[in-house]
Amino acid sequence: MTEQTTHSKSILALGMFDGVHLGHQALIRLAHRAAGEMGAQTVAFTFSDAPGKLLGLPVTSLSTPDQRRAWLREAGADRVDMVDFTQSFADLSPEGFLDFLQARYRVVALAAGFNYTFGKFGAGTAQTLRELGQKRGIRILIADPFRMDGESVSSTRIRSLVSQGRMEAARALLGRPYTLTGRVVSHRHIGRTLGYPTANLSLTDQLLPPDGVYATVALVNGESRRAVTNVGKNPTVGGNERTVETFLLNESASLYGTELSVGFLSYLRGERDFGSLSALSEQIGRDVEAAKKVF
Repeated sequence: MTEQTTHSKSILALGMFDGVHLGHQALIRLAHRAAGEMGAQTVAFTFSDAPGKLLGLPVTSLSTPDQRRAWLREAGADRVDMVDFTQSFADLSPEGFLDFLQARYRVVALAAGFNYTFGKFGAGTAQTLRELGQKRGIRILIADPFRMDGESVSSTRIRSLVSQGRMEAARALLGRPYTLTGRVVSHRHIGRTLGYPTANLSLTDQLLPPDGVYATVALVNGESRRAVTNVGKNPTVGGNERTVETFLLNESASLYGTELSVGFLSYLRGERDFGSLSALSEQIGRDVEAAKKVF
């Protein structure tokens, strides 16, 4: 680990912030308000990858590092610092973790969620943070649970909703549509032969919703475009790999090589084998009409 000291007073908001949902946004606002009172900058401190990756666990995320960085800034962070979660970090005690933060920043306050854990094996809790902060003269801000429909908003809850294809419910907790971001790569061009050219996304570790067809919005050159997206193996054409393919309504420009973000609005139907390309083409036309009603 390298140390990098900042000269401005800092309030650090601590967490993984996967998805940067409404609860995370509330925490950033809490830190930002306190920063204004204390003449400090708001720094979101997070890890570039989930700690589970270090242990070799399969990890799927609600957001890419670039998405988290952008959304944390939108929520009010003056700065976002992402560091790699290494074995050295994993071995730090709660006290050692705070030593690292104080060596790197002029820490005047720390903000965290009510269920935040830190230090080796997650030994440190919000209460630990309060106790250590009192000893070190650091103001500690602990955010209360952010609730919707009587339940706390959490990344775990959102992962469950996305895995069930409940995109409207996920959107309510995120404050934006659930969004996949990837580079557009060349594929089999079957959509183009059907009259519905699609952009095939190359993705990394983001959580995919269930196979099926969705009404979506795509961000192209900073502008939103209405779209229909298929997640699955395309059984009608004998596909054997899971893909994410997006057809942009009223858009004909080639997107190969560009980065595309696709926000999922609503599940339209499941994926199935239509038996022929003509039947598939007719169904895609019906999907487009169904999506227009969602828009």
